[in-house]
Amino acid sequence: MMDSSLSYPARDYVRRQRRIDALTAAAIVLVTLASASALALGISPLIPLALLTVAGGSVAIGVLWRRPVRIVYLLVLCALVVEQYPIVGLDPVTTHIPFYQTLSGAFRIPVSVSPAELILLLGIAAVLLPPLARKRRPSGFYRGALFGPMMFFLLAIVVAFLNGFLGVFASSGYWQNAAWAEGRSFVYLIAAYVLASNLVVTREDLTPIVWILVLGLGFKGFQGIQNYVSEQQLGLHLEAITAHEDVLFYAAFFLFLAALFVYRGPRRLRKVMLWCLPALAFTDLATSRRIAFFVLGAGALVFAAALFKSRKRLFMRIAPPAVVLLTVYAVIFWNHPYNTVGQPIRAFRSQFGFADARDQSSDQWRVLENQNITLNIRQAGLTGLGFGRQYTFYVAEPNLLAVDPTTGQTTGFVYWTYITHDSVFWVWMKMGVLGFVAFWYLIGSAVVVGIITVRRLNDGYLRAIALTTAGLVVMQVVFSYGDLGLTYSRTMILLGCMLGVLVRLPELDTPPEPVPVPASTPRAVERTWSQVGASTT
Repeated sequence: MMDSSLSYPARDYVRRQRRIDALTAAAIVLVTLASASALALGISPLIPLALLTVAGGSVAIGVLWRRPVRIVYLLVLCALVVEQYPIVGLDPVTTHIPFYQTLSGAFRIPVSVSPAELILLLGIAAVLLPPLARKRRPSGFYRGALFGPMMFFLLAIVVAFLNGFLGVFASSGYWQNAAWAEGRSFVYLIAAYVLASNLVVTREDLTPIVWILVLGLGFKGFQGIQNYVSEQQLGLHLEAITAHEDVLFYAAFFLFLAALFVYRGPRRLRKVMLWCLPALAFTDLATSRRIAFFVLGAGALVFAAALFKSRKRLFMRIAPPAVVLLTVYAVIFWNHPYNTVGQPIRAFRSQFGFADARDQSSDQWRVLENQNITLNIRQAGLTGLGFGRQYTFYVAEPNLLAVDPTTGQTTGFVYWTYITHDSVFWVWMKMGVLGFVAFWYLIGSAVVVGIITVRRLNDGYLRAIALTTAGLVVMQVVFSYGDLGLTYSRTMILLGCMLGVLVRLPELDTPPEPVPVPASTPRAVERTWSQVGASTT
């Protein structure tokens, strides 16, 4: 029912919005039915596909343009749910959604732009052209506390693109596709920050983002169980049953749940997250990614530091039992690290020389790669190699490309001669000193803003969001040190959106409740006036 407390203009506005939503849904259904009927009647598939694409795209643009904050919702949803790359050996439905693929690659439309980029461009237009965007959105461009570091990093990105294109200090050829593959995630990060900081302006705008985070990750947890069952049924032993970057999202979920319990977040939200927790925990263990547990450990340290600062007594009650449980767990599973429950021990054992053949091969390959990173930085550490230029292989590395004998297509990591797994020092190698300083300036600023925001907020729900965002920044760096974290579009879009939300949280905070003052008795009033008189004399 409609809230009776609303004024008549507000009621009319709500009715009009619902009517438009209903007409939009009806249009999408009609276009879908028309396309399906055309296919059933044997009409050329290009006609219904073009009809569905044009009509559906027009309707989607209209819906997003009418309320631009939905663009942020869509970006967060796709970052969490839609895979950027296929999962080797498995075929979940979310790998077939071409959100990050170019239109030329996904639909053979001669446009080298992905749907993700189109959505980001639409959002930027809605922010920079406020007269054409939603009238109720506050006018003016909002910068936020991280706008300066973002622009400094954008300057370093532009310099890296120009350096690669001009090739002044490069010893290899320039490849435009590789340049965009290297730098696009950074552009996505900045664009997502601008969108979220300008479009998430009320608590009503924030609520859907939080529920998308919770329900989207809950879905990925149950999908991970399905992937594990498929792996067992096929008799496979896969490298991972989820996308590599999913482990970062799982760690953020665990951190957010813990923060909600400490800062007394909404009870309903905590209940839903507890229902999703077993599925996510199992998937995180079953995916067999060592970096997952280092990322989770970094998040746990952030949570422990925040707990020690804000709830020292609670920290002292929780920390000793937690240390005892971890010690017992390590003793029990130290010699049994290769089952599902022992995966965290496998990750930490491998750092002390106790690794199986698979982990040793991965470690040895990364040692070779790190040697090449070091030598390339020595060669061009000041300017960087620039985006789109191969780094020099002073030490030979195993080829990560393979050719399918049946189709003749090249598979594997196409840009392995441009991008390294250690993407933190890869920034220095490619972007030089300017880019490396700008990167750490942005990271440090984000962590500091997150910590300050946690301390200054009064609302426990918002404090949990701020702490999770600060932890996400730290976990992103840890993840990127061991994997391609800074070049994944999904992680950088989510990080940009959360940083945009972070700088808005102080404005969404509720003021502290006033402390009730007891009514003064006549004797107390008389005593007070006598004290005032004594002080004046």
